[in-house]
Amino acid sequence: MDQICALSQIGTSIANGIAKAYNHAHHGYYKRHLDENLRVNHHCGEHLYLFYNATKAYSFEDFSDHFVEFKNYCPEATFFLKHDLDFEKWSSMMITNIVESVNAMLIDEREYPVESIFNSIAKRFGEIFRERRAYILKCKDNKFVPATEKILRDNMSEGDSFYMENISREERQYTMFRNGYTTKVDLLKRSCFCRKFNLVKIPYDNAMAALRLKHDEDYGLRVYDYSSPLYKVEEYLLAYLKSINLVPLESE
Repeated sequence: MDQICALSQIGTSIANGIAKAYNHAHHGYYKRHLDENLRVNHHCGEHLYLFYNATKAYSFEDFSDHFVEFKNYCPEATFFLKHDLDFEKWSSMMITNIVESVNAMLIDEREYPVESIFNSIAKRFGEIFRERRAYILKCKDNKFVPATEKILRDNMSEGDSFYMENISREERQYTMFRNGYTTKVDLLKRSCFCRKFNLVKIPYDNAMAALRLKHDEDYGLRVYDYSSPLYKVEEYLLAYLKSINLVPLESE
């Protein structure tokens, strides 16, 4: 149960119910509902962009900067976010639009009987699985799925403009100098000071600069070794391998 993540509207009863039934699950809130709450109840619509900047921050420093600025304009809203909801339920990567996307797919089905709703969900996801399988099969000669391949190419292009040094003379730690500040990359730990490498599990621009310094002309081939295998084509095919079958209704 520790791999379950529940996303819901803001509500004490919902939070308590999830904690009681799935005490190891993570519970987060919809970004859209938080947006509405902050806009209507705390009257801070003009400064909501600072809230969104905070939710998208990768590093603790960036998050703190955005949140403090938001606090300067909307102190009551930030008190609510910090003390009533807890940071972990809405900050950083835990806020997602996946559930909202599913809700948008099933607008008409909400009026169906419960059994029919579940079958509609199963049917829709079965169609998505088949579409994803067909799409990935067209790219089976690639190492990674097309979206990840594009991200890697873009990151390589961005990283080519950075200046990187191996100050420690180790094979794993590199220091990058960029626009007046420095950042560190640890290739062994797959980590970077900006935390993008840590969280997304593929080399971002800083890490690309370190890989270029370490592997020289071959670094374009080595970027796959420093990326999560979850992005591999074969992993995606395995994820969408099984079929989703409908459950016959009792009346049938």
